[in-house]
Amino acid sequence: DQFCGIEIEAAHQEGISVYDLLNRRAESVPLGSEGLMVLDHWQGNRTPYTDSQARGMIWGLSLRHEAKHIYRAIIEGICYGSELIFRTLREKGFVPKEIIASGGPVKSQLWMQTHADVSGVPISLTKVADAGVLGSAILAAVGAGTYPSIQEAARHMVHAARRIERDPARHQAYQFYVDKYIATYPQMRDLMHDMVQHVAGSQG
Repeated sequence: DQFCGIEIEAAHQEGISVYDLLNRRAESVPLGSEGLMVLDHWQGNRTPYTDSQARGMIWGLSLRHEAKHIYRAIIEGICYGSELIFRTLREKGFVPKEIIASGGPVKSQLWMQTHADVSGVPISLTKVADAGVLGSAILAAVGAGTYPSIQEAARHMVHAARRIERDPARHQAYQFYVDKYIATYPQMRDLMHDMVQHVAGSQG
């Protein structure tokens, strides 16, 4: 919206990251994004559905929703998708106890806290947040003979900086939205497939 554009320009002039601005605005949105749901199947779904024809969607939009709602709903949708994977693992007897997170998303406190709140699993952030750089350094250390194996190098070179714990009340409140996220794909699957096949046929 126009107001958001003005804010982004002002943030740019002040040297504030656009992502920091979006996170700041999204923090003012209530948990659950006031009924806005995002299904994050932008490139199909690999886990747990293994469906290349799955597609993303946004539902629940109303005139009350703004850009900040959509941004928060995207973050929450990704977290719901991770929780669906965790639930699938739990059904198979594997119970995740901790998440080790690194890379660009760890710069967002909102995103990391939402992951912890949705899943109920604590998140440890590494001192070196750039996973690609750290992984390359680990491989280089093994290649140079500093450590005998990747596992040994990782034990010495990967260090936790801090830990994010779930908020019990928010974790409980999020379960309603996770259930709605999980219910979305089965109800939309046939429509998604029909659309993908129709578009593929018209382009062929």
